[in-house]
Amino acid sequence: MRRIDRNFNIFNLSMLDVMTGALGAVMAIMVVLLTQKIGVENESCQDLKSELMTTTSELVNTRDELVKTREELQKEAPDKPTTYEKIVSVATLIRQNISDINNTIESIKKVKIDFSSSPEEKGVMAFKIPKNVVMLVDLSGSMAPDKNDDKEDRLSQVKAAIKMYIASMDEDYKIDIVFFPAFKENVDSAVCRDFTIKPDLDQACLKYGRRDDAYDNESLSCYKYGFFEGALKPLLNENDKYYFYQKVSCLKPYHDTPTKQALEFVLTSSRYASAEGVILFSDGEPDVLRKKILTLDQFLSSIKKMNSSGKKIFTVGVGSEFRNKADTTAVKFLRDVAAQNSGFFLGF
Repeated sequence: MRRIDRNFNIFNLSMLDVMTGALGAVMAIMVVLLTQKIGVENESCQDLKSELMTTTSELVNTRDELVKTREELQKEAPDKPTTYEKIVSVATLIRQNISDINNTIESIKKVKIDFSSSPEEKGVMAFKIPKNVVMLVDLSGSMAPDKNDDKEDRLSQVKAAIKMYIASMDEDYKIDIVFFPAFKENVDSAVCRDFTIKPDLDQACLKYGRRDDAYDNESLSCYKYGFFEGALKPLLNENDKYYFYQKVSCLKPYHDTPTKQALEFVLTSSRYASAEGVILFSDGEPDVLRKKILTLDQFLSSIKKMNSSGKKIFTVGVGSEFRNKADTTAVKFLRDVAAQNSGFFLGF
């Protein structure tokens, strides 16, 4: 009987995290692809986007297979040959997925080079994310795998996407990251002891005996959002990028989805007056819609008024609900808010 090599255990490498990072990487590639001067109607571009979506689907299936295998390992004796063969099969799938991603990346590079050298480049319409941009990150509880029905580690996907997106930026970019909500539980204090949530709570918030009572007051900003810098920070060197990498790693899912207050802050605060674009990463229905404080039309109308400076709003829906283009309020919100503010929507 074929015995398992005790040194061979794919889970020692945190393969679930590797796969989650790969999903985030594909998301980042799609975002970067759409920011380049590649025509939206260009045939090669459309083929690549189709290829990326196929690769993503394969990654999702492989991740699901990996979860099932881990559950089997927890139940069965580790020296069963069937379990060993299952591990080998999943490892082979992972290697194939990685190979597919690498091939797709090379295809993107080729299309970008070919298109950039073509005479039609200047005349082709394309969606472009501005270089003065605020990234808005949903930290609601459902971004954690144990808090959503699909067991998806959505925040890890977003972290990987943001890190790769920042890595692709040059010195012309100025960015900041705003997260919502902003409770102490939204920061991994064990790892990031020096991370201080900003802005500080004002006196109106501190008057409440219970945090949730302060949070539930729609007229107050208590615990509803936080920021890294509170201003657009230039990325002049790798150290500037590393600063954001570290900060992003500190974020954790917890509590509800105060999208309205976070968007209002970014769109109206003088801190971001020079921002030209906003990228919103989210996996769920904003509080004001879920609690029926506003209808979807009312919320969209209020965002339009908030955005008097005309910032482009790009939205990324994270999770199977958005990949499958479900007919839900959450999907409609992200799709519509991007459409009415000169941006685009991606479902992942």
